[in-house]
Amino acid sequence: MVDRRGGGKQQRIAVSAGRFNHAAKYDDGVTVSTGGFSEGVVTEEGAGAMTGATYVLFTVRVRNGSEHTLDLSAVVPTMVYGPDQVPAAPLYNGVQVADLVGKVAAGGSTEGTYAFMVPADATKTALYLDLNGTHAPVTFTGDLP
Repeated sequence: MVDRRGGGKQQRIAVSAGRFNHAAKYDDGVTVSTGGFSEGVVTEEGAGAMTGATYVLFTVRVRNGSEHTLDLSAVVPTMVYGPDQVPAAPLYNGVQVADLVGKVAAGGSTEGTYAFMVPADATKTALYLDLNGTHAPVTFTGDLP
């Protein structure tokens, strides 16, 4: 669980909304983009496995265009789909995923890879990515590539 309370009301750095396969830019110069989308079917078996479920796998790239080190030790990704914005379950087994983690120096960049179980016919998909307590969550929307 990530605690974002801080100790008072804190103004978070604003960001433009993004679309899948495009970048969103924060007011301090940090940019976040999604790409490398692929689909698959869960083949894992055993306790907790949802064999046969479809999933989407993608990369999130963060470039630190600010003047300060960017802390990514508490990134929270959430994907939803459909008119009711149903939360998509994250997938960790049977796919190559890697969370955004650590610190990124000014001018540096890093990537993370995420997978979420999403029906093949899903519509109105959105990815909410909360980087840290300093930056406002960024929203990526659109049809999954």
